[in-house]
Amino acid sequence: MSLTRKDEHINLAQKQKNKSNYFDNILLESDDLPNLSIDDIDLSSTFLGYDIPYPFYINGMTGGSQKALEINDFLSKIANHYHIPMMSGSQSIMFKDPSSIKSFEIIRKNHKGIVISNINPNMTLEMAMQSIEAMQSNALAIHLNVIQELVMKEGDRDFRKWEDNIKYIHSNLNIPVIIKQVGAGFSNKSINKLVNIGIKHIDVSGSGGTSFIDIESSRGNSDYNFLKGFEIDTANILLNLKKYEGVNFYASGGIRNPMDVIKSLVLGANACGLSKWFLDLTQLTFEEALKKVDQFITDLKKIMIILGVSKVSELSRVPYTLI
Repeated sequence: MSLTRKDEHINLAQKQKNKSNYFDNILLESDDLPNLSIDDIDLSSTFLGYDIPYPFYINGMTGGSQKALEINDFLSKIANHYHIPMMSGSQSIMFKDPSSIKSFEIIRKNHKGIVISNINPNMTLEMAMQSIEAMQSNALAIHLNVIQELVMKEGDRDFRKWEDNIKYIHSNLNIPVIIKQVGAGFSNKSINKLVNIGIKHIDVSGSGGTSFIDIESSRGNSDYNFLKGFEIDTANILLNLKKYEGVNFYASGGIRNPMDVIKSLVLGANACGLSKWFLDLTQLTFEEALKKVDQFITDLKKIMIILGVSKVSELSRVPYTLI
């Protein structure tokens, strides 16, 4: 069942179309005298305390099945080519089906850079450490997906251990831990709780991209649209974030193009996680995929020139208007 579910998630995610989100309501102020060359543009940023050459990473998607192995094989080679971080999909299946570990090990086999393991908050510290060992990971992600679990027919119904598990795992690991949503977005209440237990890295992962409410509604032949009122748009979360001392925020969910990346950075994100955009690349040849990423990077630089800034750190000073 787990392997089937993983493939169903991927198939349904691939069918979802890009849609309008609140990034479209943010207008950035241009500079027609930028006094810059494209060679002046420095796209480097930081992710979980590590220096990265570009302000984006491959977000967690899949693992477990043969199809997942093929996707992780393809994307980890892209991650290695560009020296960008890559996060695995949920590794919980490793503890139900040991053969599935190959679909996660392939990421480290291909990628010599930053690799992030990904677990759910039911896991023990020992299981977290096994997940990290399987990929020789540089960091650990713990994903929070209460709504998805509740609408998923085989999902969790008991969430009493989540907060204590996160706190204990975070306190006992010597690598960075990032807590992420899965496309419904963190509320201020959730972010406050995470900050209060010592979390320093948070991926807000709002709505606007892949919707697991839609995916699980399709899988279960049910209509859970009435729960969409709980979804929070990624741009809206960033706009309303409080300033937390020593906490780094990352944006994912509805990051469709280079402009959405730049707008996220303007609103305070350190870097952006892309899932669907990279998943779509797996339909291309490797050479075609590299050309797409090259163009994405070039377009980021072009937008930086239009804004009159040469470094990612300068983007927080770019004026913007909400419409």
